[in-house]
Amino acid sequence: MVMRTGFICGCGHSGTTLIATILASHPDVYLPLQETNIFFKWTPLAMFRFWKLKRAALDAGKNVLLEKTPRHIRRVARIRRLVPGARFVMPVRDGRDVVASLIKRLGDPKEALDRWINDNALVFAERGKPDVLIYRYEDLVENPAKVVEQICGFLDVTFSPDLLDYHKNPQQWFKPTDASVETQHEVLRNQQVNQPIYDGSGRWRSELGNAELQDLVQGRGAQLMKAFGYA
Repeated sequence: MVMRTGFICGCGHSGTTLIATILASHPDVYLPLQETNIFFKWTPLAMFRFWKLKRAALDAGKNVLLEKTPRHIRRVARIRRLVPGARFVMPVRDGRDVVASLIKRLGDPKEALDRWINDNALVFAERGKPDVLIYRYEDLVENPAKVVEQICGFLDVTFSPDLLDYHKNPQQWFKPTDASVETQHEVLRNQQVNQPIYDGSGRWRSELGNAELQDLVQGRGAQLMKAFGYA
């Protein structure tokens, strides 16, 4: 059996877990419900760990292996070199909503803003490459069947409307930890990704500080916001 591979990556809180959860429900797809970070920090064991994923996919009778680690956006060149023929699915999302969400997660406005700008600059640099599909989270929310069908075509798997019923079989992505704040975050994330697709855009209006907003729309993030159609 020929095993095809794909990687879902991009800035965190941009919909990577949502699309991974949808695609994980595809009968031909094997997608581990965790962020492996296999290629983020290189070790001699990385390819062995990747081989184990391929072995698990084959044992499950799947012919497509997908993996979701947002930070792999910073290791695309490495993955291309080590996994020939790999394809990359990269969601982007309005920086205002992402930064507002990341601030709640990280507690540091500058770190949140830097992450959106830096990661999406890498996404932007991949535009037009034949092994990359970039889509907007908001377009998925507005027309999920159209966008998921496009992604399935890119990955060379058959689209079925049943994929949009992913939430009927809940999955646990985020394991509880000992830290109470982290546990609350993980519980919330699991609740979110196991719900039907909903429009959570625009929350930045009540959650994002004016300084971060100005830096996004008029300062450091302005060019990317415009490039992705958010300004």
